[in-house]
Amino acid sequence: MKQLLSIILIVFSLSFSSAQEAYLNIGRNFTTYDYTNLQGEQNSNIESSSGTSYEIGFSFPIAEKLSIDTGITLDQYNATGGNYVNSYSWNTNYLGLQGMAKYTILNTEKFPLAIYLNGGINLNHIISGEQKINKQSYDLSKQDEFKGLYLRPIAGLGLQYFLINNVSISLTYNISKNFRLLRNADEQLDFTNHQLQFGVLMSLN
Repeated sequence: MKQLLSIILIVFSLSFSSAQEAYLNIGRNFTTYDYTNLQGEQNSNIESSSGTSYEIGFSFPIAEKLSIDTGITLDQYNATGGNYVNSYSWNTNYLGLQGMAKYTILNTEKFPLAIYLNGGINLNHIISGEQKINKQSYDLSKQDEFKGLYLRPIAGLGLQYFLINNVSISLTYNISKNFRLLRNADEQLDFTNHQLQFGVLMSLN
């Protein structure tokens, strides 16, 4: 965890000196838990749930239609479940470092609107989490299935509307899957995530 925080702070400080734009994204995650226990069985009672997502970072244009975004993310990956006897829920917060390539596929001259594709990776680690089984609570940040570094490949599609010369807003849909690195081969937990984000971008020039 300390290593991830150190990397985030170093990358974020270096990015500030050379970035062309700063951005803030806020949205919702719609997450499905893909869990396999020690016996190789999946829990069919786990249902998808929603949580918030936050991202702050900088953008670097490297070609006419291509830019690179680097940012710090905070994502909630939540789920619910239960049967006739028990009800339970999972609520987690993951801090991450994200790098995305954004390619503009349509930029109209009549309207200040652009359509873009994006793709990249996110390296993240749990910072807090709670599991509730009926009225009892457990700390998920200490559970082996949730601990460790996760790698999240991301792909998405977005719209960007230019309000004035140096400010624009965006709406982006991303799909991703969060894989634990160095996982236990017998017990696996991945997060399949659909994300909808609203963003504000501001030029630093």
